[in-house]
Amino acid sequence: MTSIVPFQATDLFTLNAINLDSLTENFQVFFYLQYLSDWPSLFFKSESPILFNNELLTTPSGYMMGKNEGHSKEWHTHITAVTISPTYRRLGLASHLCNHLQKSTEEEEPYYTYFIDLFVRCNNKLAITLYEKLGYSIYRRVVGYYSSSSGNINYEIDKNKTNDDVDAFDMRKSLKRDVNHECVRENGEKFNVLPEEVRF
Repeated sequence: MTSIVPFQATDLFTLNAINLDSLTENFQVFFYLQYLSDWPSLFFKSESPILFNNELLTTPSGYMMGKNEGHSKEWHTHITAVTISPTYRRLGLASHLCNHLQKSTEEEEPYYTYFIDLFVRCNNKLAITLYEKLGYSIYRRVVGYYSSSSGNINYEIDKNKTNDDVDAFDMRKSLKRDVNHECVRENGEKFNVLPEEVRF
């Protein structure tokens, strides 16, 4: 049975099977450690049992990196990364990690956030479908969000020229504290912004 446990610094040595995947964003070691230091309860992993040499062990099957940011009604939880090992996909594990994060931040102090958000490539249809099933909706399109990470730095991005390969959807899920659902909007995919306009 898969269980969710806190992430430890030494777990960074066991993530190759999860991170070596074209759909997974990879970060420098210090980035993971910063999250572990600043938001330890929002950085956790799933462990699944395996049988090795007739001994029952566990192996990491996925992880979630989250953080809190913003102020006033922009106080929210941000999903920086949620990823599942290819071996454990299509089992509902990503949904389980997302629901665990929501439960941790929706009602409990010091979090008690208004919404959860994340960025996903506009061409990642599987992920978008997953998040929509979990109740997320598109809040806006961030034009050129992934340009710098792919080496295509363009300092004069036209926000009316979209490209699903390098644009991101900012997807949000309103939480109980957002009583009037002010943190979400309809037809968000038609609302374009530039990366520098995304501030909290």
